[in-house]
Amino acid sequence: MFLLHNENLKLIEKAIKVDQRDLRNYISTQDDVGTYIYTKILSQLINSWSEVKVLKMVYEPSAFDNNEIHEILSTRSLRERWETALNIAICKAYGIQNSNRIINQLPFTPRTRYQAIIALINDDLLKAIEVRNRIAHGQWKYAFTNDLRNINSEITGRLRHENIIELQFKYELFKSLAQIIHDLAVSRPTFERDFDKNYQRIEQQKLNLHNRSFENYKHQMIEKYQRGLIKKHKV
Repeated sequence: MFLLHNENLKLIEKAIKVDQRDLRNYISTQDDVGTYIYTKILSQLINSWSEVKVLKMVYEPSAFDNNEIHEILSTRSLRERWETALNIAICKAYGIQNSNRIINQLPFTPRTRYQAIIALINDDLLKAIEVRNRIAHGQWKYAFTNDLRNINSEITGRLRHENIIELQFKYELFKSLAQIIHDLAVSRPTFERDFDKNYQRIEQQKLNLHNRSFENYKHQMIEKYQRGLIKKHKV
């Protein structure tokens, strides 16, 4: 199962690269419709990656036993799957018998780390999943409430404002999040040794997301494309 999920993951990663290439081309040629469509496809692919990534992690050799795998896969949502994998991993690593008492039984440093990881799952990952669910149900421009009777203004806004810069940074953030949980499940010493390095990457990705403008990126891509046309014309 680990190898099978790994093959799925590799193909999705190739699809992400192909979509990014085509999306950059649409941005460069100022094709707004193509840009919007391929941005939605990229969003869907990155969230599909997060779904398969947790499955690969669950079947990682020496990570979880059969009962633990069953518990993780029995969850109702992708967010719960990530959170359950984290809870089981941290309980095993720190000898906690009851997952409902993680906060009370963890020492300060691992408790602080655990709370930071939970915040990432409940904020960044959950928001991405909410958008993915709307895209998967054909709500590419307007997102609706769960009863389909009204527009969900918040998620509609997120759908409209997604762009390649935001999605690339989220992709890298999810990779770092997965690495942290993987380390925790497989090796507590590795988790403790590498946590600051992995979490620093996440903080840097969040900082980059806030500091880098899509409009500036768009103008740079357009100018680069136009310079290429001028050079080709001269040749």
